[in-house]
Amino acid sequence: MEIEQRLGLYQVFLKLYEYHRGLLDEILQLEKTGHKTFSSRTVRFVTGIVQSQRPCLMTNLVEGKTQTLFQPQGIWTIGRDRQLAISIPDPHLSRHHAAIYYLPNKGYYLVDFKSTNGTYVNGEPVHGHISLKDGDCIRLSTLAFYFFLCNDTQKLNPTSPEIIAKLKASKASSSVEASSSSKRKAPDEDLELPAKAKGSEGDYHKGTSRFLQELSKLEELSGEPALPKLNSHQRAEILDRFFSRQIPNP
Repeated sequence: MEIEQRLGLYQVFLKLYEYHRGLLDEILQLEKTGHKTFSSRTVRFVTGIVQSQRPCLMTNLVEGKTQTLFQPQGIWTIGRDRQLAISIPDPHLSRHHAAIYYLPNKGYYLVDFKSTNGTYVNGEPVHGHISLKDGDCIRLSTLAFYFFLCNDTQKLNPTSPEIIAKLKASKASSSVEASSSSKRKAPDEDLELPAKAKGSEGDYHKGTSRFLQELSKLEELSGEPALPKLNSHQRAEILDRFFSRQIPNP
């Protein structure tokens, strides 16, 4: 299944390279935004949380680190400007691209600040303000992420003594195994591995980057072909299809 998915994605790249190389470059810019590559399957998200009538956002959009953001007015701005609540140094974003805000007893909303490259929710362009629902897929230019909504807090019962006993036994067993393992030495621990074998797993999965290098070589040989123009709706549709392939279902 994984091989079929990679083959399908490879064929998509070939078609884009043949008919609209500019859009392919726009998609591949996603690898250069400072986030992990798609092969890592990292889900970028924003979660709206309301606790005791106090709203906040939890997100990993900033430098890939999950953090909780409290804002006294319930407004979280997104864009390239360093002074914004969610500042992302992505050249495809406008300086003040969009904002997520909270209205008491109504929920979270998204507004586009007439950005250059547009804002989309579930593939549809946003003009002005739109209410956000749990599971919405948001795209700001080439930056895509999921929006989750958490406004229900439950107080759970105390953990039973039986479960606590199992937890303690598991911890004790893990400590013994770790101690025993540290005393054993793997038979091939001192063997020198070839340079290629020493590469990290991330290096192995950089298929898209390698493909981009091959395309660059082809471009140098063949020159720039005549490409048909796509309107904004067609470009948005291709980008959203690409994101649906790369971002796993929540």
